[in-house]
Amino acid sequence: MFKNFCPSALGINGRQSELIELALTYAFRGMDVDMHDMLRRSQRTSFEDASKYLKASDIKIGSFQLAIDLDSDDDTFTAAVAQLHPLGEIAGQLGAERALIRVPAATNRLPFNEFFEVQRTRLGQIAEVLGQREIKLGVGFRAGAELLEGKEFTFVNNVETFRALVDAVPNGNVGYVIDTWDWVVGDGAMDQLSEISGERIVALRLGSVPEDADLATVKSTDRLLPEMNGSTLDHVKVISHLNETKFEGPMSPTASTAQYKGQTREFLVQKAQEAIDGICKEAGMTVAPLPMDLIEDIPYEPTPM
Repeated sequence: MFKNFCPSALGINGRQSELIELALTYAFRGMDVDMHDMLRRSQRTSFEDASKYLKASDIKIGSFQLAIDLDSDDDTFTAAVAQLHPLGEIAGQLGAERALIRVPAATNRLPFNEFFEVQRTRLGQIAEVLGQREIKLGVGFRAGAELLEGKEFTFVNNVETFRALVDAVPNGNVGYVIDTWDWVVGDGAMDQLSEISGERIVALRLGSVPEDADLATVKSTDRLLPEMNGSTLDHVKVISHLNETKFEGPMSPTASTAQYKGQTREFLVQKAQEAIDGICKEAGMTVAPLPMDLIEDIPYEPTPM
């Protein structure tokens, strides 16, 4: 697995060049990219112009989020799937190997059993298109209580239904997005996570729930940077399990900016890097030094006069 910078998972925006600089400054080997924006920019100018900063940095693309609403009507969904063909072409040119999507936590469209079949079919259609470019589809869920408000039918907002849906999609390029915040809020524990091999996981997101939070009412804004240990899920054990079971994907810290009001994006990225590096070290993994640390390690030699 590799340390990955996902700007949206930290609530961070900026120019692509600025985000790449942040990733490199804090020794992230990979970075998530807005592939839909890349496609639009490539169509306006050229692929070479749109990708120049990524190519110059030589940073690995961790994954990209699909802007497809799985709760949309059939016509809207069909149009979105059609856009996957040019999107997949751009992703393939960039060497991107993982696309991510999250299933609805609730819906007004259909009761659970009928909606389950709709989602299973839709995920299969998406996976089929991506598979033509040898891109994996990582499926995740969201457990924040606010996602159920105003919805008639609860769908996937816990680990049990999440695992059932992902396992029901037959495409070989479909796997899990494990988000430890959602895992805890969605009634998941380490024993359930231990049943999933790292080879079946497409991407890993790390985040912590406040100790005093009521899991029945906690919201997505109640997301802290990943802590080393937790009452329900120990991040060190999570990393150790995935390392032992050959997870090779991106590992991204997450947080809600609502919990870090008034802080700069540099502060948040630095704290995210420190959190994830600390967890990995405790799990016995080698952590790459920051570029500035490498500079400080170079012995001083006076310039000859």
